[in-house]
Amino acid sequence: MNQQILLEATMIGTMFLITAGYFIRSKESASKKAINFVTALLGGFMVMAGTAKFFLPFADIFAAQIELSGLPFPVLSKFAGQMGEIFAGALFLLVLTEGKLISSKVADVIINLATLLTVVIMSVAVYVHLSPNVPAEVLPLQSKPPVLTLIVMLVALGLWWRKKKA
Repeated sequence: MNQQILLEATMIGTMFLITAGYFIRSKESASKKAINFVTALLGGFMVMAGTAKFFLPFADIFAAQIELSGLPFPVLSKFAGQMGEIFAGALFLLVLTEGKLISSKVADVIINLATLLTVVIMSVAVYVHLSPNVPAEVLPLQSKPPVLTLIVMLVALGLWWRKKKA
């Protein structure tokens, strides 16, 4: 197993364990715990993924993805991708403060914005994955099919749908 995949798996696993540990200790209902767990996991994952792209080896890998895919304004696209992921993740985490720090009305606006931002970012990521010029070696988990990208997009849409239904 190469270093990139090991780092990615370690970061995702650590995020999962920290989030699970926190919510196991929570005193909320099982349904609320599950929704908050998924929200926190997605928010933490997005912040982690965006932040990791500022450090090696992920910074070089992300730069290669942007350049090889032919996205316009590569420097701006790279920065927008990094900061967009961090901001979307922070918004998902902010939703967890509903009823404590923010009102339900504000939480609704935030979940809409976070979901929209995540879907846009993941749509660009699908384009990058499917670009014939981008080899699997520079993609997350070195996978050409955008499996993780689509999972993140579907989880974000599922949270948004669940919030609208509630």
